This record gives sequence, structure tokens and C-alpha cells, in this order.
Amino acid sequence: MMRMMLIALVALVAALVGDVRPSAAREWYPWCAQYADQSNITQCLFSSFEQCLATVRGIGGSCVQNWHPAPAGPRSERRWKEFYR
Repeated sequence: MMRMMLIALVALVAALVGDVRPSAAREWYPWCAQYADQSNITQCLFSSFEQCLATVRGIGGSCVQNWHPAPAGPRSERRWKEFYR
């Protein structure tokens, strides 16, 4: 019985410590690398065109702008900013 309570407590602590809003913490990068191989992988991990170009140079590929919009700020901040305009 004591062991089950300890396991439940550890699971609860792990759940509370984990990131509950991973999308809010995710950074947005304006440049994506499209690799020129059969996998056709696109990675949007670059803050500048030059950084992206340096990555694909030599292995083949191209750099394109990230077409996904930048994530908005936390919901509560947006609400207060709209309220105090």
C-alpha cells in the first residue's frame, strides 16, 4: 500500500513539474531548410537566411521562409493589452 502511494506521488510530482504549455514556450524561426534528398525533410530551425544557407551548403538543399505565423503571446497578456487600448 505504501509503495503504491509513493509511486502515485512521484507520478503526480512529475506531471506537475512537466511543461504544461509546450506550444507557448516554442520559439518561432523565420527560415526553413529543405534538404535535397529522398527524405524531403524541412526543418524550420534558423533565425537568419545566412544561417540556413550555411547549413544546406555542401549537402544540397534550399532555404525558404517559414510560412507558419509566429506564435502569439500568452492568452492572459493579449487579453489585458486589448482591454487597455
